[in-house]
Parts: sequence; structure tokens; C-alpha cells
Amino acid sequence: MKVLIVLLLGLTFVLADHDHGHHHGHESYVVKTHDDLVTYRSYCAEKVHASEELVEKYKKWQYPDDAVTHCYLECVFQKFGFYDPEHGFDVHKIHVQLAGAGGKVSHSDEMHQKIANCADSHSKEGDSCSKAYHAGMCFMNANLQLVQHSVQV
Repeated sequence: MKVLIVLLLGLTFVLADHDHGHHHGHESYVVKTHDDLVTYRSYCAEKVHASEELVEKYKKWQYPDDAVTHCYLECVFQKFGFYDPEHGFDVHKIHVQLAGAGGKVSHSDEMHQKIANCADSHSKEGDSCSKAYHAGMCFMNANLQLVQHSVQV
């Protein structure tokens, strides 16, 4: 479950950046691990003051549509390096995370397009937390198994 969160967060950041055509130095992106996800999850839950009840939902890959959860996911995506409030998502980094260490990433394949479409379709929604949440949920709903797999140990 933690792996999925890491992947989803990563994808969300990639999507937001794609809308602006920016790349955040993805050439040197290092694929994050399950341990990274656990660390980011803990840090972000504390940062947004998520209740124990919400934290338990997050561990089950359940993300309610509320302000705390929106900012929690934004935080996680930022920690993964997928999202920047000013530039949005970095689609390439999300794709690299999903492909895994040593995986092949092509800007023309279906996965890249799915990530980019989610980022583009939610790039104008409300505040930064809302953008991150909705784009992240879009990607997770389309690629949950892959997201979960990408952060497993």
C-alpha cells in the first residue's frame, strides 16, 4: 500500500509539471523506495496534522476528498520530487518512478500519455493542494496496480 502512495504521489507531480512544459532535472531522478514512502508519509501526516483515522485510511490507499488529504498528497508528491506548486507535475519523473530503476521510459508510450493527461486535466483546479490531489487521484485510479508495484520492497 505504501508503494502505491509513493507512485501515486510521484505521478501527480509529473502531471502538474507537464502542463507547463517544465522539466525539473529528471535526468538525475533517483527512483524512491518503500522506505522513502514510509518516511514521506510520516513526515507529511505530521505536517498537515492528519488525524489517526485519516492516517489509517492513507495506509489502505484511501484518500478522502478533504482539505487535509489534499495537502497530505501534495506534500508526499513534493517529497518524491514529482510536484512543485509553481511548476506543477513533472510527468517524466513520475514515469521514471513507475518504470522502476533501470526501466525504460518513452515520452510516446501509453503510460506517459495517461500521466500527462491527468496532469493536464487538473492543472487549473483551485489551490496547489487541490491540483495535486485531483491529478494524483486521476493517475491512481488509472494505474493503481502499477503505482503500488513501483514502491514495493
